[in-house]
Amino acid sequence: MVGISKNKFIQKHLFFLVHLKGVLLNSFSKKSYSQWGEDIILGHIFSNQKDGFYIDVGAYHPMHYSNTYRLYKKGWSGINIDPNPFSIDLFNKYRKRDININCGIDKKVTLKPYYIFNHQSCNTFSSKQKDVMLKKSFIKLIDTKQVKCTTLQEVLEGSTKRKLVDFLNIDVEGQNLEVLESLDWNVYVPKVVSVEDDDFEFSKDGGTSSKIYNFLTRKSYILHAKVGLSYIYLLKK
Repeated sequence: MVGISKNKFIQKHLFFLVHLKGVLLNSFSKKSYSQWGEDIILGHIFSNQKDGFYIDVGAYHPMHYSNTYRLYKKGWSGINIDPNPFSIDLFNKYRKRDININCGIDKKVTLKPYYIFNHQSCNTFSSKQKDVMLKKSFIKLIDTKQVKCTTLQEVLEGSTKRKLVDFLNIDVEGQNLEVLESLDWNVYVPKVVSVEDDDFEFSKDGGTSSKIYNFLTRKSYILHAKVGLSYIYLLKK
């Protein structure tokens, strides 16, 4: 294997197996491509909208565990962002209407360690999340590399002139709040936001310590649905 490191070889072939699983699921006309059926809920929300624009941060795979693939099949298009180059290679092949960007997202432009696991859906920039993952016996850290991160605001300003965002999806394993905070919400106001939240829990008085929930409710969003670790918010009309 001249020209490719052992870790890169492992990463590429692990990701190929995930891709193959996605293709097989697609071939059997799987109704939901999401991890927990989020795309079914989104289908109801956008049932009367034939086309639209989405932003998927931590997009991971064009079909498997995708909250945007059903929308893409419906005729939508958007921007997919992921720090894994193998992921973006697949998006460029199978999601040609989309803009696919290989980078990390953070509150500022910076260089950060990116932790890569044998289960690549667990990849993360968060050292705290890395430690959580390594407590699971079937999760192994296979590589760590330095990756340039930029803000979501800069990515959008550099890749599209569109300001109207129908759907924002965020799934970046422990860095979801940082992604939200990296966007200028006076310029971009998505109609619907889906974001994973590991810290969400209502207290007896009806409040919550979730920073993501409190952030979005301050931006005039209401919690519409929860499925798995995903929380779907709608902009108040």
